[in-house]
Amino acid sequence: MVHVTVHTLSNMILSPGHWAIVLVSIAAAAPANVHSSGRSRRAGVGAVPQTFAWDGELLAGVKDRVQKGDPELKPALDALLRSADSIVTADISRWTVMAKNFTPPSGTKHDYMSVAIYYWPCNSPKFPPPFPDGCNATTGLPWVSHDGVVDSAAVDQFDSVPLGHMQAAITSLGIANYFSDNDTYAAKANAVAQQWFLTSGLKMNPNLNFAQGHPGGPSGAEGGIIDTARLVHVVDAFQLLKLSKSFGNQTELQSWFAEYSKWLTESKLGKGESHARNNHGTWYDAQLQNYALYAGKADVAKTVAQAAAAKRIDTQIMPDGQMPLEEQRTKSWSYCNYNLLAFMNLATSALHSGVDLFTYTSSDGRSIRKAVEYLIPFMLGEEKWPHKQIEPFQYYQLLEVFRRSAIMFKNATFESVIEKVSNRSLTADLTNLLFPKSAVPGP
Repeated sequence: MVHVTVHTLSNMILSPGHWAIVLVSIAAAAPANVHSSGRSRRAGVGAVPQTFAWDGELLAGVKDRVQKGDPELKPALDALLRSADSIVTADISRWTVMAKNFTPPSGTKHDYMSVAIYYWPCNSPKFPPPFPDGCNATTGLPWVSHDGVVDSAAVDQFDSVPLGHMQAAITSLGIANYFSDNDTYAAKANAVAQQWFLTSGLKMNPNLNFAQGHPGGPSGAEGGIIDTARLVHVVDAFQLLKLSKSFGNQTELQSWFAEYSKWLTESKLGKGESHARNNHGTWYDAQLQNYALYAGKADVAKTVAQAAAAKRIDTQIMPDGQMPLEEQRTKSWSYCNYNLLAFMNLATSALHSGVDLFTYTSSDGRSIRKAVEYLIPFMLGEEKWPHKQIEPFQYYQLLEVFRRSAIMFKNATFESVIEKVSNRSLTADLTNLLFPKSAVPGP
């Protein structure tokens, strides 16, 4: 069995629901401020990787420190390499869409298929009667939503679990190969990627026509597109792996993501998800932007970046920093942070298109920074979180949001919050390699 630690998963973009399954002053209508997207090579640092949602210069600086044996980075590096070592020896035969026991309505298992994670049979004994109106007490149809409660027994039968294994593996192996120069990791990443994306009898077709459907309802849903949010960092791992001779040419992978980007923009489900006004919309943009950059579609990525201030920040974040549509969820605290992870990835990738969403502020004060700052008094216990949260908060996610905020907003206050509230050591967390504490400015 693959051993992927929670530290390795800190940057794997698992939704609040998927945590239980597998183990980012101008007028409101104005475009975001322009920021130079150039990436210069710094003295004493090796080749700067052209990553998108991760800062390549930061990674190059960390690699330099790793090669010099920096003890501050050792716990995170050791945890990463242990995880990568376990993946190298893992049996990946079932990490393919062909492993599921069901066939989508299209008639081919090559089409990805998943079930809506919060949907249950309407007669499920987990939820006491009376059953909802229209429920067939014999068949359990139609399935109904219980927000925040994952039906793992159903979810595990479909493709989201092997998708998660593939994503975590390629991301861990890509990062491990970059920092260690051990091409065993690159070779295994290549095997995993070939099987999932390219091998004729095993590959996934570049669409999500049947993602997050449910019995008694649609066979696929707009919201199912969030299933591939975890691929945002897979393409960054591919960028790191371009520096290895053991991974191979990526032209076919880029073509796959070009086709998937086309599906995201042209399909009915993709068009629908693009209008989502909560974390789904933010993750849609983060996905499309990263995939387009990887596929060489800079014009598509730039269009996403230029529209994001008005389309995402202005509509989702209130002037005081609240995110109402996330606060309505049964895991409101988790979803607020999950949406901020999407914003961090979206804004970092947007820099490659010359758009700076980090410094954008609407005429009435809406900004990514304001949304992060809004959470601080609740995190410090100065105020009680007034919204529903049915499961404990995951501290590794807090680390990434606040570390990246400290770096990008050039303010050590965000880092001090981490130190005050974390209930466990975070020194072995992958965040410390991707977004090092050394990049946080002094107080």
